[in-house]
Amino acid sequence: MKIFIIAATKFEIQPTITKLGNGNTSFFITGIGMLSTAVSLTKMILQQQPDLVIQAGIAGSYNKQISLGKVVVVKQEFLGDMGVEEAGIWRDTFDLNLIGVNDFPFAQKQIINPYLLTLNVSQLDEVVGVTVNEISTSQQRIEQIVLKYNPITESMEGAALHYVCTDLQVPYIQIRSISNYVGERDKTKWQMPLAITNLNDILVDIVNKLSGDNQLS
Repeated sequence: MKIFIIAATKFEIQPTITKLGNGNTSFFITGIGMLSTAVSLTKMILQQQPDLVIQAGIAGSYNKQISLGKVVVVKQEFLGDMGVEEAGIWRDTFDLNLIGVNDFPFAQKQIINPYLLTLNVSQLDEVVGVTVNEISTSQQRIEQIVLKYNPITESMEGAALHYVCTDLQVPYIQIRSISNYVGERDKTKWQMPLAITNLNDILVDIVNKLSGDNQLS
């Protein structure tokens, strides 16, 4: 099986590159953000024709009950900052009737991964993610996102993976390790090394379990 592990930055998956870099698994750095990820991932899929794409990276958590360093898999993604704020209320492109809530590839505003029954071989907790172009820092913005989408993770690339792979019918899985809580900008309170270590331990486990499996559905 042709597996591609993708990440926004190389340092997030460097331990896995070191362990598996001489094997059959390929690695691809998309760059940061939805735009870069969407364009580079589309080109990679069309050129390389992978059987499976695994997106891996760190993420912030909206839920402070989740331990830093915990690794989760994102089941569904929302677009968190496409829209307009009016009188303190966040209205997304669906509220503005610019996109139908069930227009492909969305289902009730979300892009849902249909492959987790087969691909979540490490039995990670399945969570809701939101993807933003601007990292959330203000308490007002955080409250707006939580009220509207009730997500667990925040990233800058997840929705691009879900959108592209759904559109191109490529099996995929998004793995995120919690490095910080959304809104916390004091990086002495982050757990970046722990998050990266745990992320890569899970990545290696997933690849080892899936590398011989050709039955993706």
